[in-house]
Amino acid sequence: IDWNKGAEALYGYTEEEAVGQAVSILHVPDDLDHITSEVLSAVEKAGKWTGEVRMLHKDGSIGWIESMCVPIFDDNEQMIGALGINRDITERVNETERLRYLAQYDQLTQVPNRYLLLERISHLIDQCERTKSRFSLVYFDLNNFKIINDTKGHAFGDLVLWEIASRITKSIRKSDTVGRIGGDEFVLLLENTYKKDDVNVAVETLASTISKELSIGAEVLRLSCSLGVATYPDDED
Repeated sequence: IDWNKGAEALYGYTEEEAVGQAVSILHVPDDLDHITSEVLSAVEKAGKWTGEVRMLHKDGSIGWIESMCVPIFDDNEQMIGALGINRDITERVNETERLRYLAQYDQLTQVPNRYLLLERISHLIDQCERTKSRFSLVYFDLNNFKIINDTKGHAFGDLVLWEIASRITKSIRKSDTVGRIGGDEFVLLLENTYKKDDVNVAVETLASTISKELSIGAEVLRLSCSLGVATYPDDED
């Protein structure tokens, strides 16, 4: 029922375009149900709602806002509407996400780093304790990788690592995680995989993926890996 210049700048709609429309035009469709219920519940119980939510711009782009919503009452103290005060925090959220990514992902291969890998292992252990389930961990490194670095140079070696990580990421299930813990050392987490036959299949797939012919520029390589497997809780924690 009202729309100021700040809202116009934030969302891209003019006052003429916004007034009379449902508030849903301002929200990402996937967020709408939980935002509506959360806001109404908070306003009813506490008299206001504050939070950080995604916003939908007129041009279809998605940003983030810090929002406060308070009720509007009539003379009989009946709620007839709400006042929303929103501040654009898109740059802050994006910067926070960028820093989080830098802290948790290997910058060369773009797979989880040691920090995030250990975090996921801890999460899996907690999950297994609750559900009495199991998971397996495969630790592997590339055979003779030092020779590649020494003879072809580290830039070439980096391309090899990137290609191997990319291949493995594409070959595993969405529930599994591959991470680089340093140099040519990687770890593969196999969630809900503990039966010997299933583990063997995963290991064979991993070894086969790594051993496929690898072309980098004019060079053609065939790599292999050394690996070990442990299953939680069978092999302790």
